[in-house]
Amino acid sequence: MSVLASPLPRIGNHLSRPESVIALADGRLYAADRERGVVRVDVAPDAQPEIVWPAEEFVANGIALLDDGTFLIANVGPRGGAWRLVAPGVVEPYLTEEQGLPRSPLNFLYPDEHGNIWLSLCTSLEPRSLAFRHDNADAMIGVVKPGGKMEIVARGLGFSNELRVDPTGGWLYVNETIARRMSRFKILPGPTLGPRELVCEFGHGTWPDGLEFDEEGGVWLTSVVSNRLIQVDKDGRSTVHIEDCDDAAIDAAEAAFAADRFTFEEISTGRHYSLRNISSVAFGGPDLKTAYLGSLFNTGVSAWRSPVAGARPLHWNAGKTVLDT
Repeated sequence: MSVLASPLPRIGNHLSRPESVIALADGRLYAADRERGVVRVDVAPDAQPEIVWPAEEFVANGIALLDDGTFLIANVGPRGGAWRLVAPGVVEPYLTEEQGLPRSPLNFLYPDEHGNIWLSLCTSLEPRSLAFRHDNADAMIGVVKPGGKMEIVARGLGFSNELRVDPTGGWLYVNETIARRMSRFKILPGPTLGPRELVCEFGHGTWPDGLEFDEEGGVWLTSVVSNRLIQVDKDGRSTVHIEDCDDAAIDAAEAAFAADRFTFEEISTGRHYSLRNISSVAFGGPDLKTAYLGSLFNTGVSAWRSPVAGARPLHWNAGKTVLDT
């Protein structure tokens, strides 16, 4: 392992838990935020009011931009649920237990081009750290179809994390953090999902979290604990491009994981280094070669120049959002 010799450039210095990042073609950059739900990164912190959250232990995690300029926010707190940011400081329920959503922290949500919203439900255990065990596989994937009907379409995952539909529209990819693998499912009519297929397994020091696609058919992912940014090419070969941790810290986390003593303390090891436990990657910039890295403990979004351009996301040319004046 190696520690970065100097910190990466960082955009903003006023964010709280910018776990998830959205980049647009014109340079706008948005991030999840514990106090404000979603923030525009280049806007001063006092320009957007804090949110009075509708549930205890509400933790804004994955975010998504909808066609109407509002944002969806996944609550990774115990109650879970998806919430919609309709104006600065104002959220409305989008999907909750009352609408049939299982009680589970909602890790991430992804709108596809057909109007479906794919959901990553990481565990039914409380607290969710109880799911940080080798033998636990209670995570689920759900889908909200146009019209609001929600269905569970996959079960038995090892702590599902970020998920996305690939650029072909034919596959749903998901990182299983505790199972330490990236999986994919064929999207079938309904929509529903085919059997799980293995894309890549990860070993010492890697616990996959966020993911995004590149223009060459590869997938990029971030790893908590080790602060790794990894590229998996179309043939399943993985390359570590960034890492920011040291051997002793990784070894301690591995020992705890092997003994089923893995807790939030171990999974948060990366907070002690400059990347502060990176959790997501979004490609942006004029050539889609700037990798913006979200983080669980940073106060800004780190930026790194990628050797390959990212795939153009569905929201790339989005118009005005509820956070734009």
